[in-house]
Amino acid sequence: MDYRSMTLDELRDDLIRGARNGYPVFLAGALYWLAMGTLGLFIGGQTLALCYLFGVGGIFPLGLLLGKLLKADMISRNPLGALSGIVGGIQAFFLPMWIVIYIEHYELIPFAIGLLAGSHFLPYVWIYRSRTYLFLTLAMAAASFFLGYIFDGLAFTALPWALAVIYLATAAGLAAESRRAG
Repeated sequence: MDYRSMTLDELRDDLIRGARNGYPVFLAGALYWLAMGTLGLFIGGQTLALCYLFGVGGIFPLGLLLGKLLKADMISRNPLGALSGIVGGIQAFFLPMWIVIYIEHYELIPFAIGLLAGSHFLPYVWIYRSRTYLFLTLAMAAASFFLGYIFDGLAFTALPWALAVIYLATAAGLAAESRRAG
């Protein structure tokens, strides 16, 4: 495909169709949050917080695998696909902060992961022309702040389940948007 001759709107449309709005990543994210919620029923404290840190690294690779299975091109040659990858890669820079939070106040790990992971999705509102990404960003920020910080006793018990629901709602919303664009 000759991306150089395409308009910005054509590039966006191509990415939306090819990547299917990125919804497979949210299925992977929902699995992560469900796993963290389930682990919280059996273990706690620093061990559980460490599982959060290691587990978060598996979301994107699992999303790529699910993308292949669901026929979504998650690694597009479209220049906006590269932008999308850069925006997604921002999370790699959160890791040192998450490690410091783990060392200093491990009980804030669900809050920090939820808030920062959710906030990095805001540019996708424009990239994918998607209100669902706006819902995701705002819902994750609110849930993480209230269930992970204000009511911090719920950080390891209620927050992962709430974020799993938000991720599943996001996946459904993005899949619907993708079908309409299709």
